[in-house]
Amino acid sequence: AATVTLSWGWCCCCYTHQGRTGTMLAVVALAHASSALVASSARLPGSIAASTPALAHFTAPQSLRSRPIFASATLEPQVAAPTAAEDAWIARTDLAAFKKDCQALGSRLEAEQGEADVKHLHKMVRWSNACGLIGLLTMWMAPNPITVAALSLWSMSRWTMIAHHTCHGGYNKQDDGTGRWTSGGFALGSLRKRVVDWFDWMLPEAWNVEHNNLHHFRLGESGDPDLVERNLDTLRTIKLPRPLKYVYVAFLACVWKWYYYAPNTYKQLKMQEWKKTGKPLPEEVVEHDPFVITKFFEGEARALGYGFRDYMKRVAGPYIALRFLALPAPLLIFGKAFFFNAVANLLLADVLSNIHTFIVIATNHAGDDLYKFEGSVTPKSGSFYMRQVVSSVNFRTGGDVNDFMHGWLNYQIEHHLWPQLSML
Repeated sequence: AATVTLSWGWCCCCYTHQGRTGTMLAVVALAHASSALVASSARLPGSIAASTPALAHFTAPQSLRSRPIFASATLEPQVAAPTAAEDAWIARTDLAAFKKDCQALGSRLEAEQGEADVKHLHKMVRWSNACGLIGLLTMWMAPNPITVAALSLWSMSRWTMIAHHTCHGGYNKQDDGTGRWTSGGFALGSLRKRVVDWFDWMLPEAWNVEHNNLHHFRLGESGDPDLVERNLDTLRTIKLPRPLKYVYVAFLACVWKWYYYAPNTYKQLKMQEWKKTGKPLPEEVVEHDPFVITKFFEGEARALGYGFRDYMKRVAGPYIALRFLALPAPLLIFGKAFFFNAVANLLLADVLSNIHTFIVIATNHAGDDLYKFEGSVTPKSGSFYMRQVVSSVNFRTGGDVNDFMHGWLNYQIEHHLWPQLSML
């Protein structure tokens, strides 16, 4: 297998491209003088902001970097501090060469996509559907771990693997002519398509704005709606015993999709629609504040022209009605006990799916060795690519079963560098 070696500060990432010849091994080695990413004449600066303009307005990793969810705080500008020893690699990084290498590798990988990627997608769809079939055929039983796990994996895989990579355009160039497996056609435009392609708490159109646009292009900065450090600020700073904070995080993991993620993605969609009119956001709207379900009782949503009734009608209502009521309704023919067993299994599966996705998603950009940023950079610049590396986390990769259980999010660094690529 061919090996490509890059030098990226202290961060290490190993990626196996299945189905193709090649293994990309990215290893950070500041002392590696031959690396295209290390400037031989670089010197350690007095401050990063002063000596490394492309990475200016960064904040070094801190302990307790992950700030617990749903604060109303914003990131305050910080004065550039002297460079810590572990951050010295920044001054020695040739960002122009790094950009060139990333773009060249991304173009090569994209050019190699083809029929194998489509076959792999359909394989993962079959796995996901199999989980759903097992869950649906057994949900009449008393709540049990097999049914609950199957239904949970059905929801998780449909979002994190199938919808995620399709909505990013990972299969646009392999379109079969139907447009279904493309970023412009998957789950968009009608409730029928949402139900058939990707049915979850979030509205696909809203998720595309929040995730594909804001999260990916403003990773780790105040404009990133998924900035964990800010969103969890209140919980981290509130004066409560640590065990109680852990209890709250555990509870949050059980409900986060409907409590936070669905209403917050819808807020991002509504703000985008408002901005398209050319008018400034209303003063009641705090642009970067996370929007949780309880905030419908405040004035922010009304200022943007929508409310809880609109949210329920368009976003959460159809999911609740069809998933938890209409789906098990035929079982009433055989008796109320079968119906209520199914509802219980579906509710427990939703809790488990929330926990599973919280574990594989929140950890992608949370850790005491990750960076946050105070300003924005030009998309696809060298600094932009570097931010994708130093603000993302990979987990053990390789093997369809392992990757399936990670929701294919264990390749997070590669995904942020080249989001247009397929799972394979």
